[in-house]
This record gives sequence, C-alpha cells and structure tokens, in this order.
Amino acid sequence: DLIPSVVVLVATVRALKMHGGGPKVTAGTPLDPVYSEENLDLLREGTKNMLHHIAIAKKYGVPVVVAVNRFFTDTDAELELVRKVAVEEGGAYAAVISNHWEEGGAGAVDLAKAVVEAAEQPAGFNFLYPLDWSIKQKIEVISKEIYGADGVDYSPEAEKRIEEYTRL
Repeated sequence: DLIPSVVVLVATVRALKMHGGGPKVTAGTPLDPVYSEENLDLLREGTKNMLHHIAIAKKYGVPVVVAVNRFFTDTDAELELVRKVAVEEGGAYAAVISNHWEEGGAGAVDLAKAVVEAAEQPAGFNFLYPLDWSIKQKIEVISKEIYGADGVDYSPEAEKRIEEYTRL
C-alpha cells in the first residue's frame, strides 16, 4: 500500500545539452568545450527532454521537484534557464539548484526542503491503468501515454512470452 508522494527528477546542464543535440561524449576522450562553456541555445533545445519527463511524471498525480545538479562548469544563466523552464513551462512544483557535488550534504539542504514541502501537498496518485488489466492492455497504454505510439505490434516471440506470463 505504499504510494509515492513526490517525484524527484534529476537534471544536469551537461545531460540537457546532450539531449539538445550536443556532440557525442565518449569515455576516455576529451570533453567537447560545448559542455563546459555557456551555450543557452543548445541547453534550451535539451530542456524539451526534461519537459517530456515532467509531463510523464505529472500523469501519476503527484508533484514533481526537479533537482538541478550543479557542477563547476555550469553558469548561473544556464542553471536559471533550467530552473525557470521546469517550473514555468513544465509545471514542476519546484526546481532547485543542488550543489552537493561541491558542498556535500549542505549543498542539498534546499532540495531536501523542497521535496518535503512537495510531499506534504495534496496529491492523488494514480496508475496509468487499472492493475487488473491484461499485460497487452498495460503495454498499449504505456506505449501511447509515455512514448506517443499509435499502437503496438508484437513479434511471435513476444506473443508467446505474454501468453506465458499471463498463464503464470
């Protein structure tokens, strides 16, 4: 009977720049300067990904808090853009800059306060579908509501697995 009271969505400037079309990041190779220099246009494009995730989380009927993890290469303008987009465009309950990377626990106190405050808000958690629906009905709802699909085509192997899981 446990239900969530709040969703905490974690974002970083670097990840949002990647989602905005930034160059590929490969382990062991130098990081492209676009990730360590201010680039509000690339970041703005990447916030579309964050907005999609906020919208998904809100479908469950609980408040969303965006934790914007700050790193030393992030500029104040970049962090403020992410925070502002999350709240004003995405409808997040709050978006808090968290500096625990540099400051440890002290850098996450404001985030913790926002999460507690959001969790105390009236909420109406709900699943995307009735729990007694069939596996296929659940897959269809998830594919449409989360991924924007028109429908689902099943391979013969998937059909067999669903049949087996249903039987079990």
